[in-house]
Amino acid sequence: KGTPVTGGRHTEGQMLSVSACGSRVIRIKALHSETCERNPGHQPSFLVRRVKKRSQKALRRGQPKIATASLTKHGVSHSGTRFHEDFAKFTRPHTILGTIISVSSVTMMAMQFGGVLEMSGALLFSKQTAQALVSAVLMNVAIVGINQVYDKKLDRVNKPYLPLASGAFSSDTALSIIAACTTLSLALGALSGSSALLFSLVVSLLLGIVYSVDYPGLRWKRSPVLAASCVLFVRAAIVQIGFFAHALGRGLLDFHLPKNLWFAIGFMAVYGVVIALFKDLPDVVGDKKHGFRTLGVRLGPSVVFNICVSLLAMAYGCAVILSVMYHSTTSTVLGVLHAAVIIPLLIASKRVDVSSSASLYGFYEKHIWRSFYLQYFLLPFCAFC
Repeated sequence: KGTPVTGGRHTEGQMLSVSACGSRVIRIKALHSETCERNPGHQPSFLVRRVKKRSQKALRRGQPKIATASLTKHGVSHSGTRFHEDFAKFTRPHTILGTIISVSSVTMMAMQFGGVLEMSGALLFSKQTAQALVSAVLMNVAIVGINQVYDKKLDRVNKPYLPLASGAFSSDTALSIIAACTTLSLALGALSGSSALLFSLVVSLLLGIVYSVDYPGLRWKRSPVLAASCVLFVRAAIVQIGFFAHALGRGLLDFHLPKNLWFAIGFMAVYGVVIALFKDLPDVVGDKKHGFRTLGVRLGPSVVFNICVSLLAMAYGCAVILSVMYHSTTSTVLGVLHAAVIIPLLIASKRVDVSSSASLYGFYEKHIWRSFYLQYFLLPFCAFC
């Protein structure tokens, strides 16, 4: 049951009633667009069918409200019940989780090094930690958002489920989110009074821009070396040193780096290289189509895959050897835990089909990123080195 859609040309702001049942009304807002101009009498039937289908499901479930869909020249954007799902995809949750875990881990390392709780008090320390986490997460969303804006054509081939590639978000929506997150992140950094935190946020943003923005001299992701350098510098140096200094309440050069921080920098340098190389492997088809000469395109997915797995195996092997060299219960336990992280990854790597983008991406998200998270849980206890 439903109200028939009337014909004719639709001007901006005109509402078309698609389906109604009592107070449950679903409307689609047909905005003035190029499609309407070229076909004045043509209705967006695919969109009407889609909304009708949703309305029927909603009525069966007894839901009083359905999301609104807007047809714009940038695509179809959704509000209401679907917006939070599209927003979650836009933020790339696995990178947010990585940011939260890494900042928390580095903060714990700083507590061990400087006796932060005794220096500044628990309340101030909690405030510093909250400032670091919130500002880092906001900047993370801004940076992955910038990448999606400039990778929209690539993502239509490689990651069609992302909201910009699928049309769920318009470019204006994405840019608004990016602007809001960037502003809030930098404002928090400035208000914190921490030069280390503000420096970390600004440098991360600049590297995100030069990595993604398609402008002469930028778009460093086209070069395997420059792309890896961006990821490596952020993951290995900025996160470790910048947030460590912020947690101590000091400037970037106001302390000597302890041995466990050097160990963290070295380990995360390996992860930075692995993430920079591996993240492009599931996207080889789209990269090749659009002329991106990533290392996966140049050498082939199989070669790069083996390089990444070998690098991780060597890093964890070194950690196990160090744990044997330091004769203590803690170091022994850490050695066993490092082995417990890398062995399942190596076993899973044997089952990966390097010719399948889905198989590569599954391994990347389930094993590379999970081992990354687990390593940050272990780092605060790595005082043996």
